[in-house]
Amino acid sequence: MRDMLEEYLERMIAITVSAEMEILSVSGTDFAHLDYHRMRMARTLTAYQLFAHREMFHALLSSRHAADVECGQRLSVECNALAEAMRAHARKWAAQEPAAMWGEYRPAALGLIERIRQHILHARAGAKRLDRDERMPAEAMSYPADSYLRQMARTSL
Repeated sequence: MRDMLEEYLERMIAITVSAEMEILSVSGTDFAHLDYHRMRMARTLTAYQLFAHREMFHALLSSRHAADVECGQRLSVECNALAEAMRAHARKWAAQEPAAMWGEYRPAALGLIERIRQHILHARAGAKRLDRDERMPAEAMSYPADSYLRQMARTSL
């Protein structure tokens, strides 16, 4: 579970770094690349959301430790809100031109990038809670991140 979680989180980091570099570019923003990053992040976050709820949040929520349960609840709510915010962001900017509304787009995109980074830190902290307790829920099933991403690539947002 931890390896797959890290794979998702590292993908999210790579996308945020690329998107942020594009947004902050002094030489001009490539809006086609921003569109690509938005769609890639929306798909990655949706796949991560499915994985994290099944593999990590469920384990935290079923823990005998109250702090684990609280952490699982917080992470679950945060993850759902983040994934929905990303999908809404992707829908909005697929229908509008970021270049024409750069003053609105830039801070919104940078704010979302920061939220994603914060969630990554929180997810890693939640995973560490599970690392110290070597139990794994019997019903936890393991799916490679690539399969989730392939499934999500075939769906429209």
